[in-house]
Amino acid sequence: MAGYESSAEMGKIISRWLELLSEDEAVKEGCKGYDVSVEFEIEDLDLFFHTHFHDGEFAGGLGEFPGEAMVELCMSSEIFDGMFSAELDSTSAAMSGELAFSGDVSAAMGLQSLQDDLNRIYLIARGESA
Repeated sequence: MAGYESSAEMGKIISRWLELLSEDEAVKEGCKGYDVSVEFEIEDLDLFFHTHFHDGEFAGGLGEFPGEAMVELCMSSEIFDGMFSAELDSTSAAMSGELAFSGDVSAAMGLQSLQDDLNRIYLIARGESA
């Protein structure tokens, strides 16, 4: 599990991750029937980005979610990297206080079925920048 040195470094990887997510057929198929928006705050880098899974479509971007996100997650870059590289369980991170959340967390839990795809695509994006 590794953190990031700067918001520019992480932002580049997150931008690529979001781009790949929007193109991935497994993600589109997996989010059919869902409408969940998530805003991420990476507290050690003062970086915000968001995702929106909406009935077979995915959108996301750097910056805060336009409007009010259904779920807000706050963590360090190291915790984010651990969660999306499958080195750290999000439940354990939340229980230890390393992941803070608010909003309709039950809606976000419905996206658990996409976690393997989210991890797979994050590792691709992270690997491309190495």
